[in-house]
Parts: sequence; C-alpha cells; structure tokens
Amino acid sequence: MTGTANAAREQGSRDWRMLPVAVAIWLASLGTHRLFAMLMGTDGGTDRAMAGSGSAGIGSTGAGSAGTGWSGFGAAAPTLPVVAVLGAGVLIGAALAVAMLHRRRWRAWSGGAALLCCGVLLSANAAWCADLADWHDPVSALARQGERTVVADVTVTTPVLASAMFGADCQADIRVDAVNADGLAVDSRASARLYATGSGCGRLAHGARLRFSGTLAPNDFGPRRIAFTVADGDGGHPLSAPPWWRRAINRMQEALFAATGGLSDQGRLLVPGLTVGVLGSQWYDRCDDAAEQVDATYAAQLEERFQRSGIMHLMAVSGGHFVLVTGVVRWLCARFLAHRYVVAAASAACAVGLAALMYPSDSVLRALVMGLFGAAATALGRRSQALSALCWTASAVIVIDPSMSVSFGFALSCAAVLGITTISASVSARLERVLPRGVASAMAITVAATLFTLPVQVLMEPVVPLLSIPANLMVAPVVDAATMAGLGALLVSWCCADIGALLAHVASLGTKMMQVCADWLGGSERMTLPWAGGVGGMALIVAVECALVAMMLGMERLMLRGSVRAGRSEPNGEPLRPWRLWHTAVGLWLAQTPQVFDTWALPREHRR
Repeated sequence: MTGTANAAREQGSRDWRMLPVAVAIWLASLGTHRLFAMLMGTDGGTDRAMAGSGSAGIGSTGAGSAGTGWSGFGAAAPTLPVVAVLGAGVLIGAALAVAMLHRRRWRAWSGGAALLCCGVLLSANAAWCADLADWHDPVSALARQGERTVVADVTVTTPVLASAMFGADCQADIRVDAVNADGLAVDSRASARLYATGSGCGRLAHGARLRFSGTLAPNDFGPRRIAFTVADGDGGHPLSAPPWWRRAINRMQEALFAATGGLSDQGRLLVPGLTVGVLGSQWYDRCDDAAEQVDATYAAQLEERFQRSGIMHLMAVSGGHFVLVTGVVRWLCARFLAHRYVVAAASAACAVGLAALMYPSDSVLRALVMGLFGAAATALGRRSQALSALCWTASAVIVIDPSMSVSFGFALSCAAVLGITTISASVSARLERVLPRGVASAMAITVAATLFTLPVQVLMEPVVPLLSIPANLMVAPVVDAATMAGLGALLVSWCCADIGALLAHVASLGTKMMQVCADWLGGSERMTLPWAGGVGGMALIVAVECALVAMMLGMERLMLRGSVRAGRSEPNGEPLRPWRLWHTAVGLWLAQTPQVFDTWALPREHRR
C-alpha cells in the first residue's frame, strides 16, 4: 500500500509544489538587481550611467561616492543589505522552526513556507553579492571611466563570430583574467565582448588564453556590458591553447560550416543555425572565401521574415535538441535492457556532450540542467517530472548565476517549457474534439508555448506575430528530421566530408520548407501587430490572453451543454466530435463518387 500511495502522489508534470518557490526566487533576484541599480545610480542595471562616479584609478570603485544613496553609511554601506537579508532569514527560520515544533498541524505548510522564505532570501543575497562583486571588479571600474587603454589576459568563452560593430571583423565573448593599466596589474573575473580586426582574429579560438592590448569601454550592444576593442595590428600573444576536447569540438564546428559551403544560400544560412544555433552569416570564416559567403542583404531579409512569422526560435538551440538525442539514447538502452544507472549515465553524458557542441546560450544551459535533473530522477528510479525539474532548474541556476534572472533567452526557454508542461495536455484534449489527434497534439504544444512566451517577446520587441501558430504547425513535420540530419553532419563532417555534405543537404531540404513558410507568412509587415512596449505592454498581452482563454472556455461550456441537451454524443457516450463526422462525410464522398460516374455511363434506359 505504501508503494501504491507513493506512486499515486507522483503526478509527473502535475507536481506544482516548487512552482511558487521558483517564481518567488526569480522575482527576488529581479527586485534585488533593480534595487542595486537604483541605489548605485545606474540606468536600468547598465554601466552607461556609471561614468562620472568618481573613480580615479584602477583600484577605485566609487562605491561611496555622492549620488549613490550610500554616502551616509561609510565604507561598509554596500554590505548592509546583505546583513539585513541574513538577519531577516534567521528570524523567519527561527519562527518557522518554533511553529513546526509546537504546532503539529502547522507542519504541513511550514516546510513549504520555510523553503520559499529561504529561497527568496538566498536568491536576494546571491544577486546582491554578484552585483556588488561586478561593481568592484577592476575591469568594471576602468570601463566606468570611459575608454581606457590596457593590456589584458583573456580567455575566449564562445566561438568566434563575424562582426560589423566598431569596424571589427570578428567578435567573441571573453573572461578577463588580468588587466594591466597605468603600470598596475590586477586580477579580474569580469565578462566582456572582444572586438578584433585582421590579425587579431587569427589566433582567437574558443577556450584559448591570449594577451591583447586594446581599449576598454562601456558596451551598448549585446548582453555583455563591457567592450574590449583590440588595437589594430595586435595579433595577440598566446598564453595557452584550448584543451584537447575543446580543440576537437572547434574542429567539428568548423567542419560543419565547411560541409554547408556547397548548399544554396538558405542552406548555408539556416542549417548551421538549426544545428548549433549560429546562422551561416554570423560565423567568422578564417579562409575568407568570398564564394562561400552568404549575401548580407539576403541574410538580413530572411532573418526578418523568420521573426515576423514567429519561427525564429528554431534558429536558437533549446530543449528540442536534447529531447531528440535523449529519446534516441533511451530507446537504445531499452532495446538492450540496460540498467537504469546505465540509462541515467548515458542520458547525462549525451546532454553534457550536446551542450558542449552547441553555441553557449542561456537556453542551452536551461536544457542541460533540466536534462541532468531528469537523469538523476532516472537513476533514483523515479518518474520524470518535467514541471518539478523545470522549477528546480530555474531556482538553482538563478541562485548560482543571478544574471540569468535578467536574461531574455533563459526566460523564453523556461516560459515555453512551463506552458508545454502545464496546459498542452488540456489544450490537446479540447482540440481533439474538432481535429485529429496528431494535429491537435502539435497545435496544443504550439499554442501552449506561444501563450507563455508572448509576454516575454513583447518585452523584447513590441510586436505580435499574428501567424506564429500556423507557421509553427507548417514547419513542425520537418523540424525533427532536419535537426537530426544537421546533428549527423556535425558529428561526421570532421572525419568524412562527403557523408557530412550529404547529411547537410538532407537538412537543407527541411530548412527550405522553413524558408518557404517564412517568405509566405512573414513577407509583409502586415503579418505583425504593433504593441505597447515595456511592463505595460506585457501586462496588456497577459490580460488579452486571459480574456481569450476565458472566452474559449465559456464557448466550450455552452457548446457541450447544447450537445447534451440535444442528445448528441458518440456511441460510447463521449461528447460529439465534429471532425469524425467530417471524416465520415469525406469517406462516403470518395466511395460514392465513382458509382455516380458509372451510373451516368450506362444507357438512359438502364439508369435509375
């Protein structure tokens, strides 16, 4: 009975207990970032307004300058919120502990309340400490002063992409390990975006450590708030090469882009985007072969059409890749009757390997951590609980890396999974009353993901793609096959270029369908609806979605009530499903039409 009761309590994606905790942790981190930005006098959390804060040198941070709101508390002022948060946490934890010890009836909810409070306090504390560490970092202090010429030791943390910013030829995200300015060398851990030209791009490689001389300045473009522009003619001094496994991955990625060189323009542009999350026009070609370059105007036009049609998310690697690969691994393990430990280890290894092959992004991080939670559940012999895994993933990632709470990519990825795990089954059950099951399931997933991601998309860009759902339904049949073909090309192109080129060609057949869909449904500005921006626009889109859902539920209730009153139902007593009547009518038409033509072919006296 105990095992049956435990199995009954495991409701898969219906376990909502961690959802309030995850939401509270996210909101606490967002609020702390905003509070820090207000108190430090920054503009919405960026470093552009940090200039003029009174920083005089590399060791000065300006934390106690006038205008930041902390001048009355002295040098220890920035640590006061941390002390206040920890003190409040101790008091709340003590109160909950007393309640659990003295009132047995409170134990049912006090555990959840304690977890929520601890999560909020931990998230707020982590966000404040992370912002404070970034503020005091020497590289951030130098960038707040404006343009400063320095010598920096950097580690490249992403593949090298083409760039048109600051007159640069290439760009890559870096971690600054040390910086030397005005003859003073200090360590750093700041993240920045590097821009280089000519010979400066030659030695750049994902995972390499190099020394460059260049200019530090605030960055107005992209997620990195600091820009490091390499001086012209500086080819960089190598400090260490990438590790062997990173060199192998770099070689595989370069071989994939070489394998797409013989494809059409859409194939060279879209196949790498679908496979590793980098469009062909964004990849920096070291060979500089003009015959293989995608036309910039065509690339910009196609990218805009993808955005208008609402299928641009296909060019960003997310959970779909991990679901496909993990599904294949689990199927193979099931065929060989592997132990659950083997299944868990294989699933985790594939998730880690796939994440290493993809372009680093916040959505890939979400999919990786959630996949590891799923592998841990398999090792423990538990059911897969997508919603619970998502909540634990969001909570852990935001506490460990508080910058994820302000990431649009991470928010979009979590919102899409949340919609699919919570309402897609309910939407599918309702759509099956009027549509075949396969079509209803695909449409339900698209509708659920769209409803939950649209508010975040409005925050990013105040437009609503009107035909997003039809566009996603049109490309759904080819996405999985094209993705698997692209991954196959990625895995084999480095050792067998011919097979890699063949698989890339197969993937381009699927991307051709996406291009046709984007040209058809996103070829005009009338396919998008302008919307209010900011938090107000997000609130408005949420209100509209709630109103539409309420209207649809009301219409469904009225239709079901009318069907019951009229006595219309299926032979098994279920509600009437109109698509079955349509299917029957089409079948009768196909069967009886030839008979009609045969009757007309008979002599007049034999006709009836």
